[in-house]
Amino acid sequence: MSLSVYDDVIGSEEMNRGDTVEMVEDIYESADAVRGHDPNTEMEDTSTMRILKTQQAGLKREVTYPDVYHYLAETECVYTREAVKARRYRLAAVGLGLLCVLLLTAITVLWIQFNHLTAERDHLQTSYTNLTAERDQLQTSNTNLTAERDQLQTSNPNLTAERDQLQTSYTKLTAQRDQLQTSYTKLTAERDQLQTRTTNLAAERDQLQTSYTKLTAQRDQLQTSYTNLAAERDQLQTSYTKLTAERDQLQTRTTKLTAERDQLQTRTTNLAAERDQLQTRTTNLAAERDQLQTRTTNLAAERDQLQTRTTNLAAERDQLQTRTTKLTAERDQLQAERDDLPRRFSELDKAVRDGWIYFSSSLYYISSEYKIWSESRNDCRKRGSDLVIINSREEQDFINTLRKGQLVWIGLSDGETEGVWKWVDGSELITGFWYPGQPNIKGDEDCVTNDISSDLVNNWNDYPCNRQLFWMCEKRI
Repeated sequence: MSLSVYDDVIGSEEMNRGDTVEMVEDIYESADAVRGHDPNTEMEDTSTMRILKTQQAGLKREVTYPDVYHYLAETECVYTREAVKARRYRLAAVGLGLLCVLLLTAITVLWIQFNHLTAERDHLQTSYTNLTAERDQLQTSNTNLTAERDQLQTSNPNLTAERDQLQTSYTKLTAQRDQLQTSYTKLTAERDQLQTRTTNLAAERDQLQTSYTKLTAQRDQLQTSYTNLAAERDQLQTSYTKLTAERDQLQTRTTKLTAERDQLQTRTTNLAAERDQLQTRTTNLAAERDQLQTRTTNLAAERDQLQTRTTNLAAERDQLQTRTTKLTAERDQLQAERDDLPRRFSELDKAVRDGWIYFSSSLYYISSEYKIWSESRNDCRKRGSDLVIINSREEQDFINTLRKGQLVWIGLSDGETEGVWKWVDGSELITGFWYPGQPNIKGDEDCVTNDISSDLVNNWNDYPCNRQLFWMCEKRI
């Protein structure tokens, strides 16, 4: 719009200047015609007047020249040198007046143009100030996001170091597990050699096999967790690389924007000459502002995503550390059991030679003579054990098979509180295998034995403790 107004003003100025020049040329031509006029020829005077009137009509203006007409009328009679000089002075005065009008017109046009340029300069200055303020706000936001990114970047190496440390611990535990596996294989071979001495050691081998299966499953689970953690680490590394590249790109564009700002500030000193260039750069600056705003939003979203992933990685690290702790505890327990296996095998071998029978991590001994309940317990204690405690249906079935239909004392009584049955280790009875109608709590029947009945499972019966019966001892190994 400012360019069109400027062209209109210049065009009108050139039109006025051309009309003025034509007017002056016509006047001088008329004066030359009068200067060559013959006073004796009236026809030529009339022709000259017609030429002047025709030239005045060709100007198409409402401008009259009474002095010129008056002078032409007087020249019909007087053609003295003074009259010619006076005519020239008048023509010069007319030219001077026209020049004054032209100068006034030019000053008016220049004043209008100056006001228009000043308004445009103020408008551009306001736009530049607003864009500078927005640029400073975006630069502040960019600085804050860069600081948050640096914090997340600092947290990321720490988590990576912890993950590597856990990985190293996991590798060591795996090596130790393999060593334990090798030792376990050797012990399995030794157990197979001892199996010729007792058929009950096969059950323990099956139990150890079950433990090995569980350990293998836990190892596979840890391997899966490690694979998932490695994949998430690679994903986090990729996101970090992209974020670094976008940060560098944003830094480069910020530097360019600063350079353009300085260049724009220098060029604003010559507003009229660089108005079009400044307006173009203002448009480019607005576009770059929108682009910077969009990238700032994207950077904030990526920052939130990176922070979420960092939180997830920390949670998984804690979970892996917990699993590592459990695995370490199981390893220590297994290692302790392995170290204790020679002693246990030695005791087991000696016990088997002494008449003990192995079942489910315990040794059982059945007497070959009769004693009351208290003496039976004393005999078990001398042997490093106590009267048998039955905790499961499998153990009940085993004892029924071992006693071969004989009545034997077990380690259950209500001697302390009538009706409250407790085992010899002080624990209360939870699951019992009583014969139907038992215990009947008659008299001093405070001790329990396996009775002779058709039911091979539910055959417990309360007896007087002073009855002499066989007894069964139990020793845990």
